Amino acid sequence: MKDRSPDGLLFASRNGTPLTTANVRRQLRHALELAGIEGVTPHMFRRTAATAISDSAGVDLAAELLGHVDPRITVQHYIRRNEMVNPATAAILDAAFARQGTP
Repeated sequence: MKDRSPDGLLFASRNGTPLTTANVRRQLRHALELAGIEGVTPHMFRRTAATAISDSAGVDLAAELLGHVDPRITVQHYIRRNEMVNPATAAILDAAFARQGTP
């Protein structure tokens, strides 16, 4: 029977032991090939999780999740910068630098 305790493994081998990173990568590559998806790596999932945690609960919690003692490592290598421009800022810049009569 599978361990359903809070400390149970989310992903485990058939024997209930932790998966090796090599096995996880191999299984992910296989699943992605079947789906026709290219260029996705486990590191991308790690970055996505760290960014989501940082956005919702702060960098310290994201660093803790990744096992980093120094949150600066998390920010430098894992947190994606929000590159969305506030619409108000975009409108001000458009008004300041738009050419007169340009469609």
